[in-house]
Amino acid sequence: MCLEKALTSFKILKEKDFQILVITATGSPEDQEQIAKEVMGIVRKAREKTGIPILLFPNTIMPGVQGIFREHCDQDALDFLCVDGYSNIRNTGLILAQVLGAEEIVFVDDDEYIDDPLFLQKAREYLGKSINGKVVAGVGGYYVDPQKAYRRSIKPEPWKTCWDPERLLNETLCHLVETQPRIKLTPLVLGGCLVLTRPLFALIPFDVRIPRGEDMDYLINARMFKFSIFFDNQLHIVHEPPPKRRPLWKRIQQDMRRFMHERAKLDHQRPVEGMDHVSVEEVMPYPGSFLGKDLEERFSRACSMLAEQADEEKSAREFKDSILLMRTDAAPEYDVFEQYLNLQKKWEKMCKTIAATRQLREETLALLPGFKSNLN
Repeated sequence: MCLEKALTSFKILKEKDFQILVITATGSPEDQEQIAKEVMGIVRKAREKTGIPILLFPNTIMPGVQGIFREHCDQDALDFLCVDGYSNIRNTGLILAQVLGAEEIVFVDDDEYIDDPLFLQKAREYLGKSINGKVVAGVGGYYVDPQKAYRRSIKPEPWKTCWDPERLLNETLCHLVETQPRIKLTPLVLGGCLVLTRPLFALIPFDVRIPRGEDMDYLINARMFKFSIFFDNQLHIVHEPPPKRRPLWKRIQQDMRRFMHERAKLDHQRPVEGMDHVSVEEVMPYPGSFLGKDLEERFSRACSMLAEQADEEKSAREFKDSILLMRTDAAPEYDVFEQYLNLQKKWEKMCKTIAATRQLREETLALLPGFKSNLN
């Protein structure tokens, strides 16, 4: 029902010049057909209720799309045709936006819904304009709960004195929302309320090697390539996330990995023509506060405290193992900055091929269930 609620919420928008693309993520091979069938049913129902053109990209058609891209693009393009993981799903959205000829894309996740009739108007209002000498290549908004509150209540716990990303994220967002001007440069963005323009997304992909936090990492990547993403304190979306299913040790372990990945990317920077150097100070207080030299110490102390207070031996062991993992296997063994440069070059080349190859676009769109081509 979450997806249906998200899709039908678009009906309140005053702006009508848009279409929706739904991407289904990877399930187990035996479940893919069933998932695609269920989502198609939701999409059909939402189309009938809203009258909005809603397209579906079921993961079952990915092999066919890969075959089309294999014919028209370099082999490297196939690396991006995947819906396993957040970065890959968002990159698939960016690829399909270009196949559709879209100039702008607005990311909305399936556990969200729109309650502002001017949401899309606000999302597009500043795109392409110059603010203090910087062109607005993208805009980020923020989440509210069903009661319209954006400030989260976070339970204080001893271990959070060492490891408190939720609190810092909350404080950073509150500052961005509560201060003027309305639109401003930002240290962070949220992937479920993110607007990107074609000049940006035809050059900059999401980093496929980051386990989570791909949205904030994207802002860093964009800034390295001289693109500016702004925060709009009037752009919000209602977020109703399901209960967290992953255990705490797994969540903080993934946070640790993503922070080490981002820190390595910043540390490995070297002068490159046409690129800017991005400092930790530019993404303070969050996520920058977790990209310093004290990252390992803070994580170790938090995990030690959590292991001591754990009710079960298995849980305590997981926290202790997380410390060992951090020391032995979490830090990237490759040049993260160089790896992203190589990824970006492959992405840019593929995007140029998409733009120049009508046959690729038409053949890809023909695979979308119920799509009627009107490409120019």
